[in-house]
Amino acid sequence: MAIWTSRYSNKELLNDKKYYPVGISIGKPRFPLGYKVREQCYSLAPKGYMLSMDLERFTPAYYKKLADIGNDRIIDMVERLEERARSEGKELVLLCFEDIRIPSDWCHRTVFAQWWAEKTGEIIEELYDPNQPKGKRKTKEDKKPVEKVKETNEGFEQMNLFDMLGATGI
Repeated sequence: MAIWTSRYSNKELLNDKKYYPVGISIGKPRFPLGYKVREQCYSLAPKGYMLSMDLERFTPAYYKKLADIGNDRIIDMVERLEERARSEGKELVLLCFEDIRIPSDWCHRTVFAQWWAEKTGEIIEELYDPNQPKGKRKTKEDKKPVEKVKETNEGFEQMNLFDMLGATGI
């Protein structure tokens, strides 16, 4: 069985003779890919409210989402995707957005790969990505508070547009 996970921006996916790309994200990329996403599998996407969770809270919530659909149904769904890929002589790649090579980034696709290994005993690895990581993405914790600019009126006079029009207006 040849199943991979990756991010949409992985240039390795330009080899459309080798890979069968399937989106498992809530949305689809709005940027040019250079290859065609063959299918979108929303059943494997997280729910919107999960996107603000940290990994520790996300994992049980995502596992519950999969269990609610049905473990056997999820396994069957992925096996059917893999069979379609194999029938074309290709390898299935499950796609989302995050670059997990950046230490602070994680993605539900790796949580799915963990779930898959626990349920089937099969390992889904991340597809090789020839691009250099772009660096650490900013998080709320990384942002510094904006310093308040000292207000000064030295040399300036506040004018009122309505005073300039006169009492009668226009």
